[in-house]
Amino acid sequence: MSGASHASRPVFVATGISGGLVSGLLGGGGGAVMIPLMTGVLKMKQHTAHGTSLVIIVFAALATAVTYTLNEQIDWLLVAILIAGSAAGAHVGARAANHLNAMRLRQCLGIFLLAVCARLIFFRHLDPVFSSDGEVEAAVGLAIGLVGGLASGALGVGGGAIFVPAMVLLLGTEQHAAQGISLWVVVASALAGSTTHYLHGTVDMAAARWITPLAVPAGIASSLLASRLSSEALQVTFALLLSAIGGQMLATATKRIRHERRATFAIADADAA
Repeated sequence: MSGASHASRPVFVATGISGGLVSGLLGGGGGAVMIPLMTGVLKMKQHTAHGTSLVIIVFAALATAVTYTLNEQIDWLLVAILIAGSAAGAHVGARAANHLNAMRLRQCLGIFLLAVCARLIFFRHLDPVFSSDGEVEAAVGLAIGLVGGLASGALGVGGGAIFVPAMVLLLGTEQHAAQGISLWVVVASALAGSTTHYLHGTVDMAAARWITPLAVPAGIASSLLASRLSSEALQVTFALLLSAIGGQMLATATKRIRHERRATFAIADADAA
């Protein structure tokens, strides 16, 4: 696409604003809402939408991360540990994306997110799984980073949907702090994943140039809103938004899988006839 058509521009606006808002409120990149718009309305191929989303996330998450850092105390050691795991995971995930069934992965991630949201809403006062011991935190942080990075590279999501609840539930990190940490990790993992996608030719740079200037200010605005919410209110808001995203991912992936299965059966029946 050498330039945006008039029909595409409203979709670019919606994609940028919604992606930025989700980035600031969830401590992620916003790919979970941008990708469905890219594939559904803009008719991008799935892997191109993943790569394009990651390019946008680099800039939107960076602006949002700076805003969080001005308002929150950031554990930079945990940031570094998560980045180490996520950078490796994002690289592997992006390279494997062309060989994996993206819809099956989205289906699994949707189920996972719904389960996490139920835990955050109904059992949020339970103690964290692991202690705050330095070595344990480092090992768990590395594992969280790796899993989030894999999701980022393979599915085009920034990883915040995994990083934030994992830090809150496993390590007991405060919600605001977890989202601020997550955003810095998202920047690194999205940079690694988008670079790999770009080298594979699965990035629509024209769309990215339109969407990014809209996503950045929207992310800053929503992160300022998040800073005004109490930790408990932000956690509930996070869980509700994440449940909507998880439900949407599960529903659309399941619908797409059923459609592909029916198409396969139709071809097989035609061949048999």
